[in-house]
Amino acid sequence: MGGWLRTVWRLRVGRAVSSEPAFALMLVAPTLILLLLFGVFPIGYSVFVSLLQWRLNIPGVPTFIGLGNYARMFHDPVFTASLGKTLYYSVFAVVGTIALGLATALLLDRQDVKGKAFLIAVLVVPWAVPRVSAGLMWKWIYDGNYGILNATLLHLGLIHQYQWWFTGSQWVALSLVALTQIYKDSPFAAMLFLAGLQTVPVHLQKAAMMDGATRTQRFWFVTLPSMRFVLLAVMILETTWALKTFDLVYVLTGGGPGNQTMLTYMYVYRQAFSYLDVGYGSAMAYFVTFVVFVVAFGYYRLAGHAG
Repeated sequence: MGGWLRTVWRLRVGRAVSSEPAFALMLVAPTLILLLLFGVFPIGYSVFVSLLQWRLNIPGVPTFIGLGNYARMFHDPVFTASLGKTLYYSVFAVVGTIALGLATALLLDRQDVKGKAFLIAVLVVPWAVPRVSAGLMWKWIYDGNYGILNATLLHLGLIHQYQWWFTGSQWVALSLVALTQIYKDSPFAAMLFLAGLQTVPVHLQKAAMMDGATRTQRFWFVTLPSMRFVLLAVMILETTWALKTFDLVYVLTGGGPGNQTMLTYMYVYRQAFSYLDVGYGSAMAYFVTFVVFVVAFGYYRLAGHAG
């Protein structure tokens, strides 16, 4: 009896496994289950939370308010102010990172550069440093009591006394935070640009030289168009990171003094984890995600038209 049951079981299992779709599904089932549990479900649940009025520090059952949290954002003066600051910060950081990264890549791409391998290894170091560590380092550089920035400027005669850099204009404070991101991300951009420069067709460069094009003209009309997809990738990545900047602001200023450096994701953190307003914090986070998607799509369309 037992032998007959084992034979039937083998036949059924063998028939099921022999079906290619069923066998493929069986292979990917563990990954799909993990993806649903740790990817799809948290995203779906957080979207649902963004539709609730839910503060963890207030007893009671969460209330469904639909798009109330999303409407509330645009009546929140701190949030609307953070959008302008985030826009300024993002433009400053992205333009600075791309400019410095591209200039560095062009210098390293020159044939007369000696010790190129060593220079590339040194260049990667700032990018390899964790962002929190980089933020702490620059916090000490900007310090008003013993920061090296003050010491250097005082030695050069550009200032007459030590300055507290984050207590003046909010635009100066935001620019200093953006400089930290430029320091951190420009090596990454330079490596991508350096790889992109290797793909620029040599025959186009030679043809442009034979036509009498200057170095600047060859850069604008040959090099950049040939690298547009690398440039697109860097722009999308850097803009995404800039719009969602939290760690550098948290370490350097904590959003202060006051709300001078309160970028949008810093405000999301404050609402969700300091004030425990998880519904409102989730709504703001998804709004920023939507903005990132729109910007990335705009970049993609722009690159497509340029091509």
